[in-house]
Amino acid sequence: MSATRYKISNKNIYGFNTNMYQMLLLIPILIVLSLLAEFVLGPVLYRFYQKDATLENGAVGSEAGPEIQVAESIGDMERLGTFTIITKGAVVNYDTVRSGDQIYHRLRLPSGELVIAHINKKAIQDTDQAGIYRLPTGVWKQWEPPAEILVYQDFLAATDYYVDMYGDYVPVLSQADYGMAFGRKVSVWLYVIFILLYRFIGVHRLRFAPAIFWKRDPLLPKNDTELWCASTFAIWAHSFSMLEGWPLVTGVHGSRKVVANFRNVALGEQWDIHDRRGGLEIVHELTEKHAGRFDTEHPGWDLCRATQLLGMMYLVKMIDREELDQEFVRTGRVIQQRFHSWDEMAESYLAGYQAWLERIGRQDAAQSAAGRRNIFLQLKANPDGPYSVPWRTSLNSTPGESECKELRRVLFRYRDPKL
Repeated sequence: MSATRYKISNKNIYGFNTNMYQMLLLIPILIVLSLLAEFVLGPVLYRFYQKDATLENGAVGSEAGPEIQVAESIGDMERLGTFTIITKGAVVNYDTVRSGDQIYHRLRLPSGELVIAHINKKAIQDTDQAGIYRLPTGVWKQWEPPAEILVYQDFLAATDYYVDMYGDYVPVLSQADYGMAFGRKVSVWLYVIFILLYRFIGVHRLRFAPAIFWKRDPLLPKNDTELWCASTFAIWAHSFSMLEGWPLVTGVHGSRKVVANFRNVALGEQWDIHDRRGGLEIVHELTEKHAGRFDTEHPGWDLCRATQLLGMMYLVKMIDREELDQEFVRTGRVIQQRFHSWDEMAESYLAGYQAWLERIGRQDAAQSAAGRRNIFLQLKANPDGPYSVPWRTSLNSTPGESECKELRRVLFRYRDPKL
């Protein structure tokens, strides 16, 4: 049978199900920042933009100053180098030819010669005569004419040259349009930066998994010891809808809701654990009463809860990762001494769970225990699940690279939870 690709929890993989009000608050904040950029920074930056976008005096495509001579024929254009032309408004408005996104004009020179011109209409100037205009500074420039121009080759005085009165001109936005465009760009960049920071901080604070490099989730086991110990409380980690399951060393990512529940309810109310010292005392109590003994009652129930408590304490930052590993090793070795297999441990755990439910007066104790047994059987059936990790895995609080063999195998079998 082919190996199942066991999926790491896909709950809240991008982190946007956590504290959605933060995402809603982002909208008015972005609007305010966009308006500030548009109306405060925009006018300041517009001066620099306008300076860079404006052509220098005398450049091709700029307004033709009084020093620019008027050409009346192709011969004048060749002789003058740079020039301007005086023409009627009808030429500029109607005698056009479109090629792609460029518009050219059929320009009749005073000499009677018909040429093609590319004109920056923003730099056309009025003259003293109505309907007569002074065109921008231009040059007589060689080119390979597009097919749309060659249609008029029988009428043109030249087809391998044209009048370039556009040059390097770039349309200059008005201050209002520039400010609006700048504000929108700023809001987009701020949104992108916010999302990246939100994700980076969220992953760093253990709130959710990385969206792309998901195998670098800091809550995934870092060695075989952590992987083995996460397997000891895998049944619990798959028993509640709020939990995400194995192999997370905490059973779930630390959203604010989960952390508050762990700290105030699971640890605080149910175990009376409010700090590191109190938590470790209870973990040690659960562990030590079964260490070196084989006559105690329901050891699996106590010992698996001990590793479970360590995971919760780590998530609420009562202990750090180094202490988590040290305590995992301490408790895990007692579990390995007390039992001979995952099945033996699980049977003891399930029996203890049912006995505890009966002790607190739950009428559905047998049914609830049967539910957790089904979870165990499902996890056991997975060839890459928690009980595929060898029972006699060496437990070491400072494992070397060679002691991560099982972890590499398990993660290799996982697929991206978003797929």
